[in-house]
Amino acid sequence: MEEKTKRGPLLYISQTFSVVPANNMQEVFTSRQELQIPAEEPQPKEEKNKKKAFEVSLEKAQLSEKTKKEKAESTEVQKKVEKHRHSFSKVKSFKEMNVCERLEYLGNFPKSLSPVPCVFYTEEKNYQGYLLSYTENEVTIQIPNQTSETIPANQITNVIMIGLKR
Repeated sequence: MEEKTKRGPLLYISQTFSVVPANNMQEVFTSRQELQIPAEEPQPKEEKNKKKAFEVSLEKAQLSEKTKKEKAESTEVQKKVEKHRHSFSKVKSFKEMNVCERLEYLGNFPKSLSPVPCVFYTEEKNYQGYLLSYTENEVTIQIPNQTSETIPANQITNVIMIGLKR
């Protein structure tokens, strides 16, 4: 008799296990608090009617105050939103900026992006490199040979971005 040998599966199917979903659950919940009326004790009908009329007028006054406050708050929120939208206005192009604005822009350039090489023009000399730091009085530039030079900010006449070298 022939011996049967065990064989492995002829087709392997790779099944990747998906990552557990991130915890993107709602964290904050807000709701308006409704006016709660405390439980009443048994009283004569006349006193109840007077008290109810007073409570109704009091509730109306409180509701009108609340609506006034909510309207004031909503207008404040709308003003803040408008101001916030206004802060997203289009930024000037680099060419339209003056020298101080260009230096501030390069000084506040995001660290997540690679620094932009620039040419810094002075009356005496042109410096090519990256802006390391900028204060109102001094500008520190990193030159391609890994040295840094500090120049007084008032001597810089122009700053031009070269762009990324390929």
